[in-house]
Amino acid sequence: MEKWPIVTFILIFINLAVFLFTYDPYTNQVFDWVANDFGLIPQSLSLRIYTLITHMFIHTDIIHFIGNILMLSIVGLATEHKIGSLEFILFYFFSGLCVIPFAFLMEYLIGETFVLIGASGAIFGIMFLAGAIAGWEEVPVFLIPLLNIIAIPYILVTLKNVKVPLFVGIVFYFLLNVLLMFYNLPYSISEVAHLGGLFGGMVVFWLIPSKKTENKV
Repeated sequence: MEKWPIVTFILIFINLAVFLFTYDPYTNQVFDWVANDFGLIPQSLSLRIYTLITHMFIHTDIIHFIGNILMLSIVGLATEHKIGSLEFILFYFFSGLCVIPFAFLMEYLIGETFVLIGASGAIFGIMFLAGAIAGWEEVPVFLIPLLNIIAIPYILVTLKNVKVPLFVGIVFYFLLNVLLMFYNLPYSISEVAHLGGLFGGMVVFWLIPSKKTENKV
């Protein structure tokens, strides 16, 4: 019997709690003081070390939040029981921290100070790992950002629990992030730093024992 992905549920709960307390429904944005005080600003990182962690639990708006939580649910359900809860949480934060050098690089390239927030970096890392070890496992389509908008009417009519391979969800999540980045240009260019999480996922994939990376389809 597979263990419940307890760490995934805890991360979802924390993200939900933080979002409810920091979201301004009148502007559909996180409160400015929250982003400025708890977001990651490369230029002032040495004075605010705590933002290495806090920035991962703050989301710009409701679309940003829902997209990340849906993907966290998918990769958590598919991956945590395979590699273990302790390894999962360690890899999650490791991937999130891998955005830091990319954040400094983006600050240098665009020549401006910016605030980096969101769990995307951590999720990108776990997403790569999930694709590598469980890419062909089927997941509920209603959890997949963008694709669920198309599929939910069909599900409601047929009452069928439609599932697709995990890698399909990964593709749509990546597409959602690309669309959001272009939609919010030029302010979203710093979000490219979250791709550092992919690098973290690659590192993790090569470091964990091979017996845990076997695709158990």
